[in-house]
Amino acid sequence: MKNILKIDLWIIVSLIVGGFLLYQLVFFILKRWARKKKKVVPALLDKHLYYPGLTLMIVICMWLGSELFRKNMSKNVFQSVQHFILLSAIVASAFLLIRTLHVFLQVLLNYYASDNHVDYSLRKARTKFQLIQKILNITIVIATISIMLMTFKSIREIGGTLLASAGVLGLIIGFAAQKSLGTLFAGIQIAISQPIRIDDVVVVEGEFGTIGEITLTYVVVNSWDGRRLVLPINYFLEHGFENWTRTSPEIIAKVKLYVDYALPVEDLRKVFMECVAASPLWDGRTRGLVLTECREQTMEVRGTMSVRNSDDAFTLQCEIREKLIAYMMEKYPHCLPTQRVVVKGPS
Repeated sequence: MKNILKIDLWIIVSLIVGGFLLYQLVFFILKRWARKKKKVVPALLDKHLYYPGLTLMIVICMWLGSELFRKNMSKNVFQSVQHFILLSAIVASAFLLIRTLHVFLQVLLNYYASDNHVDYSLRKARTKFQLIQKILNITIVIATISIMLMTFKSIREIGGTLLASAGVLGLIIGFAAQKSLGTLFAGIQIAISQPIRIDDVVVVEGEFGTIGEITLTYVVVNSWDGRRLVLPINYFLEHGFENWTRTSPEIIAKVKLYVDYALPVEDLRKVFMECVAASPLWDGRTRGLVLTECREQTMEVRGTMSVRNSDDAFTLQCEIREKLIAYMMEKYPHCLPTQRVVVKGPS
C-alpha cells in the first residue's frame, strides 16, 4: 500500500514539475520570439496570458494533490476541498477567458493599424472593440458569480423560488434603474452607430478637445489645455455637438481681418496666396481671399485655406494672420482700421 502511494506521489509530482517546466519553456520561447522578430501576437500572449495560465495550472495541481490524498481525508473535508478547488477553477477560467478576449481584440486592432497618423478604420475599430470588450467582461463576471453561487446547495435549492419571482423583481428593478439602463443602452447604441470615435476632434459645451475615452456610461473629452471634460454617454445622443473629424480630418482654416476701405484688396489677395503657398501646413487643395462684409467704418476680408487637420489649421491661421498684418503695417499703414472724425468750422 505504501509502495503504491509512493508511486502515485512520484507520478503526480513528476506531472506537476514537468507541466511547470513545459509551461515556462513555452512562454520563454514566446518572449524570445517576440523580442527578436518583433512579432505582435507572441508579445501579446506573453504579456496577457502568462499569469492566467499559471493560475489555472496551480488549480490543476491542487486537484491532483487532493486526489492523491483523498484516502487520508474524511468525506466532509474532501468535499470542502473539492468545492474550494471548483470555485478556484471557475475564477481561473473566467480570468483566462477575459485575458484571451483582450488578446483577440488586440490582434484585430493590429490588423487595422496603419502608418498613417490619422487612421479612421483603426479609430472606428478601437471604439467598437473597447465597448464590446467592456460588455463581454461584465457578462463574464456576472456569469462567473452566478455559477459560483449555484455551486452552493443552499442557494441552488432556493433558485426555483427566486426564478418564480424573477418577473416581478425584474419589473421593479427595471423601473428603479431605468435611467441607468438607458445610459447602458446609450453606450451600446454609441458602439453601433459611432457618432463619436476615439481621437475624434469635437466641440462640446463650447470646449474644444479630442475624445480620449468611451465607456458604457460616460465619455472623457481631453481639452486642448490639458483639462478633462467628463460627460454622460447619452449626452451625445440627446444634444448636438461638433465633430470635426467625423468622416475626414481635413478642414478649412479661416483668417478674418478688418481693414479700411482704402486698402487695395487685390494686393492683399496676392500676398495671401503667396504666404499660404509657402507654408508647409497648407495641403494644396484650396485657398482664397474675398471681401465678405462692409461695415460703417471697416470692411471684413476673409481668407480660407485647406489643411490636413485641426492642429495645422490653428497654427496656419496664426501664421497667415501675423504675416498679413505685418504686410499691411509696412505697405499700407493708413489702411488699418481708423476712426475718422470730421470737424466743421462755424457756418
